[in-house]
Amino acid sequence: MRHYHQKLKGQKGLTIVEVLISVLILLPLFTLGMQTFIKCVELSDIAKNSSLAVWGVKNRITTIENTAFNQIYNTYNNTTFTIAGLTGMGKTYVDNSNPNHVTVTISFCWRERNARVIGEDENLNGTLNGGEDANGNGQIDSIVGMATQIYNM
Repeated sequence: MRHYHQKLKGQKGLTIVEVLISVLILLPLFTLGMQTFIKCVELSDIAKNSSLAVWGVKNRITTIENTAFNQIYNTYNNTTFTIAGLTGMGKTYVDNSNPNHVTVTISFCWRERNARVIGEDENLNGTLNGGEDANGNGQIDSIVGMATQIYNM
């Protein structure tokens, strides 16, 4: 027992001041690491939701392409749709100004887990309300949007 006591007597530990300085140095690093992790999770969610939205818009285009040409405008122009797994609203526009083909434009807006809305439709109602048309084109736009032309064969 005496040998153990003598061994401890020669060792020195950290003082409370040294521990506090270490904590003050490491705390900002830990905070930065947590912020980076949270941002990575948010970006991962956006990527996943963007993929779901692209998949949903592609399915919508396929459905429209499989519709008889003379029914596309009346069936799909200015209509809304949803996508399973996303809190959002899609909008379909059909331009039939050319009798030989129609131009179909589709966009999808959604709300992320952090309440951020992706796209112009801030209230996700499928209608442009005051202040939502950021570029003034009269249509709801989003990072997930596609356009296609369907010809009358």
